[in-house]
Amino acid sequence: MTGREPGAAPPRRARLAGGAGLVLLGLAIAAMAAIALLGPSAAVPDVGGDGPPWSLRAAPSDALVLWLCWTALIAGGLGLGVALGALRRGWRPPRGVLPLGTVTAVAVLAVLPPAGSTDVLNYAVYGRIAELGHDPYVTTPAWLYEIADPVGRYAPLAWRHAPSVYGPLATWAQTAASVAGGGTMAGTVLALKVGTALAFLLSALALDRLAGRDRERRIRVHLLWSFNPLMLWHVVLGGHVDGLGVVFLLGALLAVRRAGAAAGLVAGALLGAAAAVKAPFVLAGAGLAWASRRSLATLGCLAMGAGAALVAAYATQGPEALGNLMGKIGAHSLADPWRVVTDALGLGMQASLLEGQLALGAALVIGVVLCWGLPAGPPGLDAARPALAWCLCWLLTSPVQHPWYDALLFPLLALMPAGRLDGLLVTRSVLTSLIYLPGAARIMTPTPFTQWVAETYRPWVAPLAADLIIICVLALALAGRTRRGVWAGAGGPVRR
Repeated sequence: MTGREPGAAPPRRARLAGGAGLVLLGLAIAAMAAIALLGPSAAVPDVGGDGPPWSLRAAPSDALVLWLCWTALIAGGLGLGVALGALRRGWRPPRGVLPLGTVTAVAVLAVLPPAGSTDVLNYAVYGRIAELGHDPYVTTPAWLYEIADPVGRYAPLAWRHAPSVYGPLATWAQTAASVAGGGTMAGTVLALKVGTALAFLLSALALDRLAGRDRERRIRVHLLWSFNPLMLWHVVLGGHVDGLGVVFLLGALLAVRRAGAAAGLVAGALLGAAAAVKAPFVLAGAGLAWASRRSLATLGCLAMGAGAALVAAYATQGPEALGNLMGKIGAHSLADPWRVVTDALGLGMQASLLEGQLALGAALVIGVVLCWGLPAGPPGLDAARPALAWCLCWLLTSPVQHPWYDALLFPLLALMPAGRLDGLLVTRSVLTSLIYLPGAARIMTPTPFTQWVAETYRPWVAPLAADLIIICVLALALAGRTRRGVWAGAGGPVRR
């Protein structure tokens, strides 16, 4: 709390900081658009075609693209942190700036080529396999490539021999995009990106509804989701399917606010739909269950709805759909937070087993501590706190870390009170995102910078920073139960 009277002008320093934050956010989004507009490069995979997604096909240098990528994500993270800090000190952007900026950014990024990842090309290939009457959980993209299919010829090499690991709802969306795309990679990618962009905007509307009438809370959710360059980069420009899961999750949060068996059934079905896109969304069910704890009828219907949705979705697929998902257990990624530990111990092939044990144990401990120590959630939204706790404990500790997984995290964080956790999780998202740059899965021209990224940043700097953030979150949670205001920091939020 501060001594500022309601309606009084915010301090000049807060106004300047807020303006600087918006400038940095705008710079980040402009840099992202420029990367995609330049066309196929070290960051932008080639999707073929002369029409949309539109680009200049300017053949930019690897160095230019990589620096633009780093500028976009670092400026986006800094702008987000500065704007959130100014918001807590009384700054308010002019009405309409964030909604207009969001719609403009989403509309532009949706019709440009994907950047930072080749995942949306994988989605297109799996959708094409399904459209042709084959099972994407059994048939690999290599088959589509070998028959010289116009979509399959662009199948990313890294996933060419891997069947789909996505949920049935994601597969249906990919199949629909393939039909809409007219049998071309460019058309299918455009359909996938436009669909994800619409889901992103629907999520923004749902978050605005969940935030209520308080203007500060509404601005906060739009900064952390709608106008967040990190989410615009991964969900809208990258076209990751996680954006589809967010819509169903937020719908479940809206539904569970109403008491009664019907509300529980709808919330459960929506949660099941989110998990049928990507399995980790089921973790948010802990929050929905907590919000329903006072009514056994609501709680029971919640479980029935989630179970029915998942059973109905997976019943349309063969056993390989679940088998491929379970096969990811024991996997790890470039952003693996346990990499430093296992490399230091020189475990080699035994690393996966130890990483799994460490991740499971740490996740359980951190989840319990966060449920105990996180600040109370907003009034009327009991689900936010435990949902954030259990999603966060998984995202912090899983050996499989990809920055677009944070689409599960940021909407829940946006609904919680402002505080130190914001800075930690924004920093973590930037650090993880930088690991995967530039993202088009091709060999870059070697330079001292790319060598530093490959030999120092990825194996040491980023994992050590991730481990430090885990320690900081755990320390805050432990202190938060006994020290009032530890989450908010000095000054705390302006008002609630």
